[in-house]
Amino acid sequence: MTPDAGRLMHDTEAWFVISNPVSGQGRARRAWQRLERTLRSAGIPLEVAVTTGPGTAEELTDRAIGAGQRRILVAGGDGSAHEVVNGIMGAGLADTRDVTLAVAPLGTGNDWARSLGMPGDPAALARVLATGRTILHDVGVADFPDVANQPRRWFINVAGAGYDADVTRRLPAQVPSRLAYLRAALAGLAHYTSPRFRITSGDEVIADRLLLAFVANGQYCGNRMHVAPTARLDDGLLELVAVKDLRLGQVLTKLPKLYRGTIIGDPAVYHLRSDHFRIESSPSVGVQADGQAIGSTPLECSVIARSLNVVVP
Repeated sequence: MTPDAGRLMHDTEAWFVISNPVSGQGRARRAWQRLERTLRSAGIPLEVAVTTGPGTAEELTDRAIGAGQRRILVAGGDGSAHEVVNGIMGAGLADTRDVTLAVAPLGTGNDWARSLGMPGDPAALARVLATGRTILHDVGVADFPDVANQPRRWFINVAGAGYDADVTRRLPAQVPSRLAYLRAALAGLAHYTSPRFRITSGDEVIADRLLLAFVANGQYCGNRMHVAPTARLDDGLLELVAVKDLRLGQVLTKLPKLYRGTIIGDPAVYHLRSDHFRIESSPSVGVQADGQAIGSTPLECSVIARSLNVVVP
């Protein structure tokens, strides 16, 4: 990822900060206080708004965009970033590239921030914001064309259908620990029946019983799982990583590959790259995006290439 020439931000413009105090098992409140002191000491102007529950970040973003704000800093995790991105993309802007988005990784997983390479150290983050390097970042689109009144959702990192969405639905709104996702995933495998999927992209068809199917814009999800090591954030493509029906013992043998970023090429894994996927399953299964439950299959995923200005180191 390389910065786009001429896309350096003006220091005189304040950042509109959306702070989620309950991110990172509640550690984000104290972490943000330290970060805010560092940013203000570095001369970075801030206007801070605090979320009060699910959906608040999206509402705050929509109002800020309507008021003319074009620089937004998410102080939270992947769920907060998901809401902010949906607030930006749904605000009716003529050109979403007018918005510059940054993330302070204060959540539990911080998988999108990990794909970006954003630092957690306050002083390092202040330097990144002051430098103002950005890329034009792709945004994923999740549509449910066969479901009446099911709204479009956007995703910035990874969407998924099947078992990962099932795990997401079973977790509390605030994930209690960094290992909670993995524990919940392993605990539920013994009772999960993998559905039969049909995934199409152009002439490519996958028809098989699958544990799950990821559609990745970023490389990481599930708190450090390196599910799509070849994914790029600015290439106009999404990566499908689909795992065949596996039992607990088989999954345990794949976990080291999943965390090392070597899962692509495993005989149990399908891998496709495209700008559009249609995912159907029998029976219908849940869909998550950036760790948030958003609907059920059938699902169509597409990408809006280079549509959002995002800060990178």
